[in-house]
Amino acid sequence: MIIRKATLNDVSQIVEIHSDAFEDFFLTSLGPMFLNFYYGAFLRNKETGMFCVVENDEILGFSAVTKYCSGFNSKLLKENLFRFGWVGLKLLFTRPDALLRLIKNFTKKSESVNEPEDYAELYSIGVSKIAQGRGVGKVLLTATEEFLIKNGVYKVSLTTDFYNNESAIAFYSKMGYSILYDFVAYPNRKMYRLIKNLNTSETVI
Repeated sequence: MIIRKATLNDVSQIVEIHSDAFEDFFLTSLGPMFLNFYYGAFLRNKETGMFCVVENDEILGFSAVTKYCSGFNSKLLKENLFRFGWVGLKLLFTRPDALLRLIKNFTKKSESVNEPEDYAELYSIGVSKIAQGRGVGKVLLTATEEFLIKNGVYKVSLTTDFYNNESAIAFYSKMGYSILYDFVAYPNRKMYRLIKNLNTSETVI
């Protein structure tokens, strides 16, 4: 089992793992075409890092992080307007409600929160069901944090579900993350934002 940087050639496997690990998530419901666009755009952005854990040429898990949080998704869409146009056109005719929700989630900050977002954000960390319990998530999270430190970034955040999510919250807590605040994502999904200080000589906030 090794860990390495992800490449565009890995996107199809990453999409499969995402779909497997996040069956009930909104982005998964948009289908493989959107996920291929999204992770491809993520990899092309110069402010991101993506990592894969691989065994026998099979990807067991992946992580995706950006070095900054504020406005990232909006910038990602602007950088990939042509590619997003094809995906958005399909959604417009098949699932216009989903397209509206996607745009709102990508471009609008929660009205209930007013803070500077001066941290990196872990957008996704997914582990294949066949690799659960083997420490893949810990390896991915450690590599992601090391990447941020090497790039001079010392605070990292992530969002996770508020309800029925005890195992994930316990995992992140064990890895040094604490609750920054809770909020409601569009249209009505309650979430936690967790944060970790990667520079132990300083306080998080």
